Amino acid sequence: MTVFIGMDRSCRSLPAAAILLAAAIPLAACNVDVRKHDADGKADVDVTTPIGNVSVRTNVETPDTGMAVYPGARPLRDKDEPESADVNVGGSLFGVKVVAAKFESSDAQDRIVEFYRKDLASFGEVTECRGNVDFRRDSSGTRRPVCKEKLFEHELNLVAGTEEDQHIVAVKPRGDGTEFSLVHVQTRGKG
Repeated sequence: MTVFIGMDRSCRSLPAAAILLAAAIPLAACNVDVRKHDADGKADVDVTTPIGNVSVRTNVETPDTGMAVYPGARPLRDKDEPESADVNVGGSLFGVKVVAAKFESSDAQDRIVEFYRKDLASFGEVTECRGNVDFRRDSSGTRRPVCKEKLFEHELNLVAGTEEDQHIVAVKPRGDGTEFSLVHVQTRGKG
């Protein structure tokens, strides 16, 4: 199961992506719990069904992606709200957990890329890609990241880990500084 398709498209609207993911569970829910936040009108949602559960948190300032936040970086905000999400979808035989957050910094893109090359090395070999990342089996049978380069891509993706435990950093210019996304994807079970 490949969850990561490309940061440029998939992380533009983390809350919208979380809602779409939540809609994937059948509507025959046994329990739906919605906790609305007074400050912003957003809500945390938990759905429990006979075949699986969905938990969506979009009001998290800096969710734990397992990666360090670049020193001095600020959470990227859309309409004064942080661009972050913590989504769990699963059942007894399958599961997907995606934790994502966007940040901005006044530092140059190269400094941030160098910082995350070192940070991601703790999760395995770091693959750098200007384009989409896919996974292929290596000689040990483990599915590892490979790059599908695109011409004129302005976003650099750094990926470490396996298909079942991916750590992804997407870095691109933003005005005089840099925008970057941290994403941790964990999967279990194969369909």
